[in-house]
Amino acid sequence: MKDFPAREKLDLTEKVARYLVLAGTLDKNSAPDDYDMANELSLELAMVLPSAIYRAMVEAATHPDGKVNPAVVAVMMREQLLGADDPALHPEHVAIHTPGVMTKPRSKAH
Repeated sequence: MKDFPAREKLDLTEKVARYLVLAGTLDKNSAPDDYDMANELSLELAMVLPSAIYRAMVEAATHPDGKVNPAVVAVMMREQLLGADDPALHPEHVAIHTPGVMTKPRSKAH
C-alpha cells in the first residue's frame, strides 16, 4: 500500500473507516442496503488490504475488545500508509465516540 498513489491511499482509509462504522453498527433492524454496503466494502478491502489489517478490521467491527478495536485498526493503517517514521500515535490516542459515554480530556499539565 505504501506504493499506492496518494488518492488511492485516501480512498482506502475512507473505506476502512466506513466499513468499521457501518459493520460495527449492523443489527437485525439494519436496512438491507446497509448490509449490502458493508459486504461491498468488505469484499473491496479484502482484495487490497494486507491480510493482518483486513482480519483485524473485521474482528474490530464484529467483536471489538481491548486487543482489537477500531482504534487499533486505525493505527495499523496509519503505520502501513506512513511507515514507521511516525510511531507516536497509539490506539488509546484515537477518539471513538459512543452515545451516552462522556470522554474526559487528558490533563494538559506541563
